[in-house]
Amino acid sequence: MRAFRSEWVKLSRRSTLLGFGGAMIGFSLLFTILAFVNVGGGNIDLDSGGAESFVTTAALSRPGGSVFAATNVASFLGVIALSLFASNVAGEFSKGTLRTLFVTEPDRIKVFAGKIAALLSFTAIAVAATLAVSITAGALLAPGVGVETAAWWTADGLSAIGTTYLNLTSAALVPALLGATIAMLSRSAAIAISVGVAWFILGEALISAFWSDLAEWGPAAVTNALAVGGVGGPGLMGGPPPVIGYATAALLAVGYGAFSLLLSSAVLAKRDVTS
Repeated sequence: MRAFRSEWVKLSRRSTLLGFGGAMIGFSLLFTILAFVNVGGGNIDLDSGGAESFVTTAALSRPGGSVFAATNVASFLGVIALSLFASNVAGEFSKGTLRTLFVTEPDRIKVFAGKIAALLSFTAIAVAATLAVSITAGALLAPGVGVETAAWWTADGLSAIGTTYLNLTSAALVPALLGATIAMLSRSAAIAISVGVAWFILGEALISAFWSDLAEWGPAAVTNALAVGGVGGPGLMGGPPPVIGYATAALLAVGYGAFSLLLSSAVLAKRDVTS
């Protein structure tokens, strides 16, 4: 708990709150405004069956309409979480603070566990704030564009909000933990963030064109499936829907998370920290 509390001293700084938490909220708020302002506009072909509206009044008036915008920024939330974890872990090496931490607490695994627990809690709180701001903004904008919000507050609507929160948090933690592992291996925030973001934004999609199995078990595919609830979900930002089920995605997410934590812990336990 001492490691956890000390990490929160860093996370509660204005630069972190505004830089990472603010970025999550900002992306969600921006997409929420665009979604409601452009209801019925922006026609695209989602299923090769003719042009359709990306955002419709009917879709936003459903029980799950309150979380439509937040769900579609899941990939951005994951990238921001990855950057937070990577910069935090790598920063301990580049700033030379890790050695001081180990002098205070020789048990390296305790220090790492406290750090990761704090980062996980920060991400969970940031996603909750992001969802709250998105829903509030949507509720304020809805009357002006003819969207009915009564269904949002029904049992089904509240269930959709709770489920979406769990899905978005889980989806953000997959790239976040992998980003922490890359940072642990490279000791460089720039390398970890650039490699991680490149993989999740473009790399996996390009490789999947030649290696189709990657679309079923790759970390970016898992993140997508978790965010939208597996097969049958709409796909993020109008992209292709996931090809794996929610249960499969959840199991793969646990596997990726466990692998990342174990590898990072093993590297940290054996690595010389001289500065």
